[in-house]
Amino acid sequence: MATVSVCQLIADPARYNHQLIQVSGTVDHGFEGFVLSDPGCSHSGDAVWLEYGGKMGSGTVFAGAPSSERERSDSLALEGISTSLVQDAKFERLDQLIQSKKHTSASATVIGRYFSGEHIDYPAGPSWGGYGHLGAFTLLVIQQVTAVRPE
Repeated sequence: MATVSVCQLIADPARYNHQLIQVSGTVDHGFEGFVLSDPGCSHSGDAVWLEYGGKMGSGTVFAGAPSSERERSDSLALEGISTSLVQDAKFERLDQLIQSKKHTSASATVIGRYFSGEHIDYPAGPSWGGYGHLGAFTLLVIQQVTAVRPE
């Protein structure tokens, strides 16, 4: 398992595609958003979309895809890869934070499976995505929360 920064993920999504990684950053959750970001990245404003692995979904409401259900009948599987979720006290703390308010932020370190999505050539320059709100993000499927602190 590699330890990477949000900035590294944003700068080179293909390098980490399908890898199990550990990453720290700011988690923001609200209407049409569940993302991990780092204001220190040179690509300011860029973020990685988040979702829970296993059979539990975040319940995030967003456009461009079905909203995340809170419970799944099967573990979340993407691109042929099945995911899991450690539902311990640290995970419960993060989940309670994102469920308790219309918008919340926290500092967190998570372990998860990363999906870069598709490479898209836009007039303003190339990008990666296909997940989250309007399909505009890469994706990190949270499998374990190792640290969380409300901001």
